[in-house]
Amino acid sequence: MRHLPHPVQPMDERRPDWAALGDTIDYHLRLSLGGDLGAAVDHGIRLIGSLVPLEGAPGLAVRSALAAAGTQLLARVQAHLDGSRPLGEDYVTRLCHVAGYFEAVYRNGVFSRRRNLLAQAEAATTLKELTATVPAYVLEDIAEQMQLAKQPFAPLRRLPAAQRVCGPVFAGSSDLGGADADFITGGLLIDCKATVRPHQIGTAQVQQLASYLLLDYDDTYRIDRVGFYLSRQGGLITWTVPDFLRASAHGRHCRRCERPCETTCGRPVAPPAERLQVART
Repeated sequence: MRHLPHPVQPMDERRPDWAALGDTIDYHLRLSLGGDLGAAVDHGIRLIGSLVPLEGAPGLAVRSALAAAGTQLLARVQAHLDGSRPLGEDYVTRLCHVAGYFEAVYRNGVFSRRRNLLAQAEAATTLKELTATVPAYVLEDIAEQMQLAKQPFAPLRRLPAAQRVCGPVFAGSSDLGGADADFITGGLLIDCKATVRPHQIGTAQVQQLASYLLLDYDDTYRIDRVGFYLSRQGGLITWTVPDFLRASAHGRHCRRCERPCETTCGRPVAPPAERLQVART
């Protein structure tokens, strides 16, 4: 990872919402591959619109307005995907950003009042008003990341639709609370990381990627390679499954080598030919 370019990042925002930005680029990349936003967004919208008690949630009138806006959001995205109503990149970013807050409600089981765009809603709030509140720095940051993704994602977008799976759920997902990965494209399992510090990707992230691989009990996805896509650097780093499992079993994510190693001092696993692809700018 030493040869990656300097990461793109918001420069004029003192406190970017890094988690929300990570969700936004993940959704945008999904849509670019022809996938939808994923079931968790829909679950979050339904949860907000229900009568289920939800810590921190506003009153029922506001919840109803948010659910209506969320339902409209899903319809807009679907129309974009099926080509009946294509949307501009900035508006897609706005929809993706808002979608992340609905998913957060489902994932966290609470309606946070802190750094939550939905918390600004009132009983008359519409999707148009929610998307209008997306900060300018988000649009700029996601535009830069999507520009970087053009080259490494180009061959992935050319794959048949059946080989582009976004948000895959595995046979063993229920064993880990419904775990779902980011993408599987042509047998390549990809975990997207929107980090400005890729050298800090370590044991936890490698084990997470390994868990996704091993949860495919019945080999539904025919995974033969795994990797990380670093969206702020435009870098796609991949390993063959044997190399990755050997590295994970016998070593750590070595600080010296900055990649999985066979020993803690760090003889790196021999990488496959496509191990590091970096977007050229």
